[in-house]
Amino acid sequence: MGFKLYVITVAVLVIFQDAESESISDDIRNHLGSKTPYRFKYLKDESKIKFPGCESTKMWMVIRHGSRLPSDEDIVGMTTTLKELSQQILSGHEGGKGQLSKEQLSRFANWLSSIDITKEKDLVEEGREEMTQLAKRMHKRFPSIIKSKYNSDTFEFRATPTERAEESAKSFAIGLFDKNAPKVTVTKTSKGDPVLRFYKHCDNWQKQVKKNPNTYAEQKKLGDSLLMNQTLENITQKLGLDNTIDLDTADLIYKTCGFETAWWKDYVSPWCFAFDKDTIKVLEYYHDLKHYLMDGYGNELTSQTACESVKNMFDHLTSKTGPNASFLFAHSGTLLKILTHMSLYKPEAPLTGDFIPEDSVWRLSDIDCFASNLAFVLFECKDGPHILTLHQERVVKLPACKKELCPLDHLQQVFHDTIHNCDHAAICKYNSSNDEL
Repeated sequence: MGFKLYVITVAVLVIFQDAESESISDDIRNHLGSKTPYRFKYLKDESKIKFPGCESTKMWMVIRHGSRLPSDEDIVGMTTTLKELSQQILSGHEGGKGQLSKEQLSRFANWLSSIDITKEKDLVEEGREEMTQLAKRMHKRFPSIIKSKYNSDTFEFRATPTERAEESAKSFAIGLFDKNAPKVTVTKTSKGDPVLRFYKHCDNWQKQVKKNPNTYAEQKKLGDSLLMNQTLENITQKLGLDNTIDLDTADLIYKTCGFETAWWKDYVSPWCFAFDKDTIKVLEYYHDLKHYLMDGYGNELTSQTACESVKNMFDHLTSKTGPNASFLFAHSGTLLKILTHMSLYKPEAPLTGDFIPEDSVWRLSDIDCFASNLAFVLFECKDGPHILTLHQERVVKLPACKKELCPLDHLQQVFHDTIHNCDHAAICKYNSSNDEL
């Protein structure tokens, strides 16, 4: 059975939605990590962004692909582990166990996952909609840069060689150019492109960071903690299971809750019923911690790998030739490393597995949702060129700047090494002596 059948099955389940399930959805929807749908996060204000004495002239924007299907591993887990678990949940409640309502149990009884594994990680319809609407809003905000008529000399579209990135680019083009979108040329980059996926074939980073078990020591500490054990027990009791679920199963439930929330606006995934406001925060932080350690501030090398992307941004905005708008379609790992290079969302103290900090600025639910995006806009002002930064369409102040609209020459000084001394090949060349660092 393919993905289309799965959509039909879930569409039938929408008739069971009531006020109770809606309130649960509201409670958990802000803690879905990198599976958070963009409709929960984007800025609703579409008005033109302008500053007195300034005119916007160029834009560089990197965009994470829209909502997608799970990986092949998670698809298998959904069709096997979760299918079996749903039956155990129903049986347990028949025996008087568990804390789910009749309406919630009816959702488990009708739940079915039959996603075509050959479509793993492909963009879904909601992902296309995220891209199309994002493009329309950006056009309204910066009409002097984003013209209504497509011209290959004016616009640049680049995407990693993945279905989800390429289709995101095409959907974004529809939002800008409507029927003329097929004329848009989307340049496919290499798998190890130093601008869009600079980490993918960066041997030094792969060995020192991503594939180094020591990277995840703090996350493992959290996974082995009393807090996590109690969280797993609370989830087990709520679902009415005989045996305490393990962390891998809880993680699969968490991701499925996120995916199914992202895919459909009017559907509440039954797997979201496994959590309350406390347990879901623990699973959320478990993912936040992983990506802080791997894609963020956990290792200085991670930030360094993004220098080619940031250099490309400066080169684009300061060039007297080339396109006015450059749209780059990439992935979570790309965005998080660029945010780190720009010193955005850096916690006051390093994140650890000892406790969950209150009001952490490093939350994937806020900074790394599906369709997450980061834009730098050049404004020509009476007192010289300035750069405005937007994340999730919201204007943000870079830590290096005094104001949101930041003088270009100041940023060029702050990022002098990035602009003039970025050597991606040297950064990524693996030296076994680095293992001791």
